[in-house]
Amino acid sequence: MLTFSEQTRTASLMRMAEDRFDVLVIGGGITGVGIALDAAARGLSVALVEKDDFAAGTSGRSSRLVHGGLRYLEHGEFGLVRESLRERGILYRLAPHLVRPVPMYMLAGDLRRRAVYRAGLTAYEALAAGRNIGYHTSVSAARVAEAMPGLGGRSRGFRYFECQVDDARLTIEVARAAHAAGARLANHARVTGLLGDGRVTGATVTDEMTGQAFEVRARTVVNATGIWAERVAELADGSGGVHLRPSKGVHLVFAPGAVRTTAAVVAPSAAHDGRYIFIVPWEDQTYAGTTDTPYQGDLDTPAVGDADRDYILAAVAGLFPGVSDRDVVASWAGLRPLLSQDDAGDTTSSDLSRKHAVFTGPFGLYTITGGKLTTYRAMAEDLVDRVAADLGGVKGSGPCRTREIPLGLHGPAVAAVRLARDEVARLGLPPATAVRLVRRYGDDWRQAARLIGEDSSLGEPVADGLPVLGVEVALARSREMALTDEDVYVRRTRLTTLGLTPSAGSRRE
Repeated sequence: MLTFSEQTRTASLMRMAEDRFDVLVIGGGITGVGIALDAAARGLSVALVEKDDFAAGTSGRSSRLVHGGLRYLEHGEFGLVRESLRERGILYRLAPHLVRPVPMYMLAGDLRRRAVYRAGLTAYEALAAGRNIGYHTSVSAARVAEAMPGLGGRSRGFRYFECQVDDARLTIEVARAAHAAGARLANHARVTGLLGDGRVTGATVTDEMTGQAFEVRARTVVNATGIWAERVAELADGSGGVHLRPSKGVHLVFAPGAVRTTAAVVAPSAAHDGRYIFIVPWEDQTYAGTTDTPYQGDLDTPAVGDADRDYILAAVAGLFPGVSDRDVVASWAGLRPLLSQDDAGDTTSSDLSRKHAVFTGPFGLYTITGGKLTTYRAMAEDLVDRVAADLGGVKGSGPCRTREIPLGLHGPAVAAVRLARDEVARLGLPPATAVRLVRRYGDDWRQAARLIGEDSSLGEPVADGLPVLGVEVALARSREMALTDEDVYVRRTRLTTLGLTPSAGSRRE
């Protein structure tokens, strides 16, 4: 098992303070770690620092879907849809244990809506160019009722497929792959200033765990901080042309059994504003979202407001009668780093493009923002292509390799589960444990099983009625560089969505 722990972080920080790197990446979200992996895989020396934790921002607060963006067809963004569908196929191949197909249902009782949905899904699948996860089919009202027993009324519809992923876990696997490729990464390491006069040559960094400040020197600096991109760019005496219009997306988590569905549903909003809400089963719960509203508050702590809750609840209750605010057990809010458009005027945030953009300047500084979870790998490839070309020389001049680098699992997930079942049976654990270990750790299910074999208590749930096992908490520290209880509870195990909450700001003693 590749060690990626507090000790790994300490060693990386020491090297950062001593060495000069080809690339310093600021930001440990999915885009930042994707860039670190791509650059390191091409032979560039790479350092990455993140002020909070990996996936602490937008990358850990998405709709947890790897999808092509069916609704982007309405805005004519065929290129973005094609790119997203291509990337969905690549991620499904690279991380089949994390990126898994999920059936999506669209209800359409009347002929006009059925014709519109059929045309849209046909075009969507054509743009996938053979990389489809599955093809759409018409489903009867009886089949819909079977998949969604809690649905109020009867309706025919369509079933198509997207992929589901734990966004924070995907971010961690990409970070680990970057580490394996030679990159030096550290979470809880905040950039407080940029070095250089007229040319950016590195950054001043403070270790948030110790308070110690040091300098990291690099030939190029990449600002991959997403929603914070403007603030980091301003450290170089100007925004560099980066102007964002943050948009808030909220999700609600419902108690087991509250929303009775075995499949994901694409539900029209009750506000009749043309938007849709995803209602998605997760573990033994269901979550629903998202909103898409302009945001001007604190970027670090976006809150779930009453209007956000009411908007989502109205859509869910419209399909599943009886669901109420009392059924909500958790929620999260994330911010999208949407690019402001000079001619946008009163354009709503839901109509702004999800394309990414790269800004350069001052010399030595690259800023990348916009985009979406699904396309992070393509975004990283675009950015590293530019950096490598500007650096010149043989080093880093090779082609992107990230289309072929597995993200935690070598080979089919089905084969890994088959092997894992034999091992967990030997340990006296149910077959479902094998599935869970493979889905969370890929090849490292063996190490998880070994730890359980050494301490049987690690094979037990951390609390009665919860699916999270003790071994998952242990591996969060040794395998995934979790330093604080919040790192463990919120992002590594998702225990906060299951009713367990750590004390605010608690840290490992």
